[in-house]
Amino acid sequence: MEDIELIEYKKEDLSNSLLIVAFPTVGLISSIAGHYIIDTLKLEEIGAIVSREFMPATVIHNSRPSPPVRIYAGKKKCGPDGTCEQIAVIISEFMPPYNIIKPLADMILEWADEKGVKTVVTLEGTHAVGEKKKGFKVYGVGSNTKMKNYLKSFKIEETKEGMITGVTGVLLYEGVLMQRDVICILSEAHSTYPDSRAAGNLLKKIDIMLPEIKIDAKPLYKEAEKIEKQIKKFMEQSKPTAPSIPPIPTQMYG
Repeated sequence: MEDIELIEYKKEDLSNSLLIVAFPTVGLISSIAGHYIIDTLKLEEIGAIVSREFMPATVIHNSRPSPPVRIYAGKKKCGPDGTCEQIAVIISEFMPPYNIIKPLADMILEWADEKGVKTVVTLEGTHAVGEKKKGFKVYGVGSNTKMKNYLKSFKIEETKEGMITGVTGVLLYEGVLMQRDVICILSEAHSTYPDSRAAGNLLKKIDIMLPEIKIDAKPLYKEAEKIEKQIKKFMEQSKPTAPSIPPIPTQMYG
């Protein structure tokens, strides 16, 4: 893990906490939902994960420049059974390169172990089929019997077949191998644009799972179009601005 480093701005005691992991996915719904949780619960930025492999960019939120992968936390009674005392969120707007996904997921789980995190919840999106505007389903995947029972208790349908890639995919199978409590909540979403409505579907399930916190997704539904436009603008601004290179004359290959 020499190319990746976790930096804590302040040493928070996160023992008996719930960790939400939100890396961008289909419709960017995990990042949208993660931002909404951070802002709604007024979580504090306590650290970051940095790597020379990450996109060379600064994310500016509430006038604060930060690295692409940030860590937030706050004291909230939470968790599937209401026994967690704190909540933490690791969030990014950029998907890390494939070569660093495994070490990044390993670092997250190692840090979670060191901090005494009780449960890891990952947010994910899956491609919606067809042009339907409403009724997108939300599914779940649990790393062990305990997590599967939690999903059943909250009436979240389990995914029977399929594939989950990226950071979430690694966290899930590492959760199985390491006997860690890991849950993935995934919602159907449109893949062609940032889908705030699908993010709202995720938040409705998270609100049920975390009864002590009360996350209201209604404002997200109401401001969905505005949020989608803001994220589209952000994505445009993050594109490389280097001048284009003129095409090489074909005769050079002859």
